[in-house]
Amino acid sequence: MKFWKQLPYGWKVVFAFVFFFSATLGFAYFKARDTNPTLPIEALATTPTEAGTWKGHPKVVYFWATWCSVCKAYAPILDANLKFLPKGTMFLSVMESEDSDETKEILSKLSSDSPHPIYTADYRMLKEWRISAYPTTLFLNSEGKVIFADSGILSPIGFLIRTFLLRFF
Repeated sequence: MKFWKQLPYGWKVVFAFVFFFSATLGFAYFKARDTNPTLPIEALATTPTEAGTWKGHPKVVYFWATWCSVCKAYAPILDANLKFLPKGTMFLSVMESEDSDETKEILSKLSSDSPHPIYTADYRMLKEWRISAYPTTLFLNSEGKVIFADSGILSPIGFLIRTFLLRFF
C-alpha cells in the first residue's frame, strides 16, 4: 500500500483506466465464449452474393430494437465509434424483427437514411445468437467466431480496443 501512496496522481489515473478497460474486456471475452450459434451471421444477408462478400472479414454486429430507448441514446456514440473501424472490418446493423406496420415504416425510413444496411432478425436468430438485451454488440473474427460480446453502451475507447484486438484472434 505504501507503493500506491507514493505514486503521482497521474499514474494512479492511468492504472485506473488500464484496470477498468482490462476488466470490461475480460467480461466481454468470457461472455462471448457463451455465444456459439449454429446459424451463421451470413443468414441475415439478402442474397447469396452478399453473404459471400462477408466471408473472411472481421465483423461488428450491432443488435438493437426500435422500442429500445438506450439504443436511441447510443446512436450518436455508435456513429462516432464506427469511425474507428479498421479497413476491411464490416459493420452489420441488425434490428429485432417485429411484424408491425410501425416497424416496417421505421425500417424503410432508416434504411434510406443509414450509411450501413439494416438487417432484421427473427426470434430464432436472436435466440441462436443469445441476444437477451438491447443494444448488444458482437465482435466476430474473420472466421465468424464471436470474440467479444457487449450489452449496453460501448465507449469509443472500448470499441477501438475491441476492433483492434480482432486482428489477433
